[in-house]
Amino acid sequence: MSVSAHSRREHLLGAGFAFIAGFVDALAFMFLGGVFLSFMSGNVTRIAASAVSGDWEMVRLAASCVVLFLLGVMEGALVRRLAALRVRPAWVQNVVVLNVALLFVSSSFTLLLGAPAVAVRVASLGIGAMNSIFEKRGEVSIALTYMTGTLVKMGQRFVDTFFGGAHQAWMQHFLIAFSLGSGALVGGFAYAWLGLNALYVATVMILAMSTFTLLWRLRGESVLRIEVAPY
Repeated sequence: MSVSAHSRREHLLGAGFAFIAGFVDALAFMFLGGVFLSFMSGNVTRIAASAVSGDWEMVRLAASCVVLFLLGVMEGALVRRLAALRVRPAWVQNVVVLNVALLFVSSSFTLLLGAPAVAVRVASLGIGAMNSIFEKRGEVSIALTYMTGTLVKMGQRFVDTFFGGAHQAWMQHFLIAFSLGSGALVGGFAYAWLGLNALYVATVMILAMSTFTLLWRLRGESVLRIEVAPY
């Protein structure tokens, strides 16, 4: 599925969530000592390298993040499919976003209770579930938490511009990759300043994005009602 299948507003929304994903990934990476919440290729490499060197604690830690990410993906996919059966198609995305927000609120609440390791694990579920926000015909259409495929597509679409392709195609992929990288940079500074308490900041950002998507949807429906109203 091409990222160009989305509107400009959806690309901006995707950039916002990618920024948050990068922010949270940087927090977890620094807290866990070199393990990712979103970059599963990196975790798989850590598992293999650590197994060779006999660092079984790192193997266990990286493997747990892979499993939790997968469970988060499955939970997000389940929420999306159940929502598709119960609400109008236009509102399915909002349900998925609300689910992600609830997972991050749960993560912050766990941190507030004094269980930082558990809080990071719950955040991992939220990162996994985030990948169901943009989905078309059963496939992720904007990747929010992993950039390898995005960079590949960006490079391919950039080359296409020399053969008549539009610059907008590669720039849309660049926006998502840049947003995740920027979020990781800001998240790193936030961790250096606040420690894992920066997770509260991530939760606030998620709630703000959830509110934005809800208001955007309500505004869209209001405009639609005005347009179809009889004169």
